[in-house]
Amino acid sequence: MRKKPSPFIWRRLFLKPFKNLEQQLDTLKDRGLVITNKQRTLKYLLSNNYYNIINGYSKFFQTPGSDNYINGVTFDEVASLYTFDKDIKRAILQSILEAEHHIKSITAHRFAEAYQNQHYAYLDTGNYSDDKILEVGYTVSRLSKIVNTNKNRNGTSIHHYYTNHDDVPIWVLTDYLEFGDTRYIIINLPTTLQNMIARDLVEFIRTNNPSFTGVFPPETMISFLKNINQTRNVCAHNNRLLNYNCSANSVHFSPIHDGFNLQDDDSRKSVYSTVVSLQCFISSEEFNRLWNTLRKKVRKLENKLKSVNINIINTALGFPDNWHHNDPRR
Repeated sequence: MRKKPSPFIWRRLFLKPFKNLEQQLDTLKDRGLVITNKQRTLKYLLSNNYYNIINGYSKFFQTPGSDNYINGVTFDEVASLYTFDKDIKRAILQSILEAEHHIKSITAHRFAEAYQNQHYAYLDTGNYSDDKILEVGYTVSRLSKIVNTNKNRNGTSIHHYYTNHDDVPIWVLTDYLEFGDTRYIIINLPTTLQNMIARDLVEFIRTNNPSFTGVFPPETMISFLKNINQTRNVCAHNNRLLNYNCSANSVHFSPIHDGFNLQDDDSRKSVYSTVVSLQCFISSEEFNRLWNTLRKKVRKLENKLKSVNINIINTALGFPDNWHHNDPRR
C-alpha cells in the first residue's frame, strides 16, 4: 500500500508559484482589467501589496462567481477604492479615539470617586460585580500586568507614581489601557457605577439629539462599546472595512437609531450602525466632523468610479443608498 505524502509535501504541492510584478499584471489583464499606465501601476503594486489591493477590493468590480472583471474596469478604479477604504478607516479611528478618551476619563473619575483613599483599588476584586468571578479575575490580572510591566520603566507616569506615591491611581493607569481593557472594566463594575457612567454620557447624546430626555441604559452602552471596539480593531490593524460586520447586533436605542432609519428589526452590525452609535460618546461637533468627512470621501469616490454604482460601496458599509447626496450636518 502506497504511503500518503506528508502534510508538508501536500503543502508544497499546492503552493502558488511566485509571480513577479509583470506576471501579476499580465494575470490582471487576462481577467479583463484595463491598465491605463503600466509603469505607474507596477510602482503602485510594488509599494502597496498586490494581495491587499487585488484580493481585497477586486470583488466589487468582478462578475459574480468569477475572477473576470466587468467590462471597462480600470486598475485606477480598484486603487481608488483601496485608498477610499484607508481614508475612511483613518477618519473613523480618529473619532473612536475621541470616544475612547471620553470613556476612559469618565470611567476613571467615577471609579476613583467610589473608592477614595484605597491604593490600587482597581486590583481589588471586591470593587467589581460579585456575580462575574472569572471575568473580574481576568480584568484584575490584566490591569496588574500593565502596572508591573511599566512600574520599573523610567520616564513613565506609572513608574513615577509607583516610586514616589506607592500607588498608581486609575486616572494614571487609563493612559496605558487598550480600548478593550476599559470596556471590560465597565462590564465588570457594579451596576451602580455602570449607571453613573451611562448618566455622564447622556450629555453627549443630548448634544447630538437635543430633544433627548430619557436614560442611557448600561446594557445599551456596553453593546455599543463592544461594536465600537471591534470596528476600532479593524481600522487600527488596517484590515478591510468594506463588508465588515461586527459579531453581534447592538441593542436598539430609539433616540439615536430612529433618526438614522435603523429600526428594531434591522441589522445593527454594520459600520454605519457603529458610526451612528458614536453619538453617545462624542460631541455633536466631533460627530458632525466625522459624518461630513465620510460624506466627502464617498462623493469623491463616486466621481472616480465609472464601472460600478457607488451604492454598491454604500451597501458594503451598511449606509443607505445615496446618503452622501444629503446636505452636510451642521
